[in-house]
Amino acid sequence: MGLFDGTALERPVTCAHCDKTIDDCDCPRSASGEIVQPEDQSPRVRREKRRGKWTTVVTGLDPVATDLATYVKTLKTTLGVGGTVTDDGFELQGDHRDRVVDHLKEDGFQAKPSGG
Repeated sequence: MGLFDGTALERPVTCAHCDKTIDDCDCPRSASGEIVQPEDQSPRVRREKRRGKWTTVVTGLDPVATDLATYVKTLKTTLGVGGTVTDDGFELQGDHRDRVVDHLKEDGFQAKPSGG
């Protein structure tokens, strides 16, 4: 199916963001199929104390468009800590709020620290 399907003016459907055909498009998409760029996401990074130890909690990222599993793996390796993907974001062991905010901003996200 394409634009003007079945006529002499038929054109393939292209992505509005990168102008590639939908089959060739690599733009990050949400579960509903909408394009979600990093600059469209506003993650919040906070630190919590759990059982006497600090945990860095990141929320507000689209889990499908961001590929959280790969992103968390990269952060864990960079920071040298453990962590996990949760339903609404991810968690890292230790107090790394400022470093995670800087890393997210470098990747184009509009990250902000929250909490004290």
